[in-house]
Amino acid sequence: MTSTAPGAPAHDRNLAVELSRLAAAGAPTDRDEDPERLLAAVAAFQDITRVAADLQAQAARTAHDSGVSWARIGALLGVSRQAVQQRFDPNYVGTRAGAAEGRMLGPVTRAEELAHLEAAGAQGWKLVEARHGEHRLVHTGDAWDVQRVSILTPGPLPAAGDGWEAAATRFPDCFYVRSRSAR
Repeated sequence: MTSTAPGAPAHDRNLAVELSRLAAAGAPTDRDEDPERLLAAVAAFQDITRVAADLQAQAARTAHDSGVSWARIGALLGVSRQAVQQRFDPNYVGTRAGAAEGRMLGPVTRAEELAHLEAAGAQGWKLVEARHGEHRLVHTGDAWDVQRVSILTPGPLPAAGDGWEAAATRFPDCFYVRSRSAR
């Protein structure tokens, strides 16, 4: 059953509406069935799918790192323990193709990572990817401030108007960076 089918849970229908709004937001037009707008929505849904899959993987790894078994995660997703472990276990995940060149910071714990990221940022290293226990950095020559915000904690996210840019996510954390020269 698709999320827009009659009888679908209200949560699925509401999520489908919000995702549709998000996909259509980038291509305003006067005509509902403008082919360019429809193609832009197709591309936007591809981006949503890619980002959602990455966030789901991060959430699964975070749950497992917090003590939830691969079997329980697999049962939730309707697959075997082996399937979910192969899909989400960091031991099965290599460096992604196209990942930025630079250096890895880690292993570090969540409790100590921010201090290490701030020290590296002061030396001109910009955060570009966050994983559990390690972070990929690239050297830019500019000094960088770093903020970590948990998406599970209510409150405003760092504002682009203040120079902050989203650098990386590692569910449930979002990392923001700001060039010190832009302050």
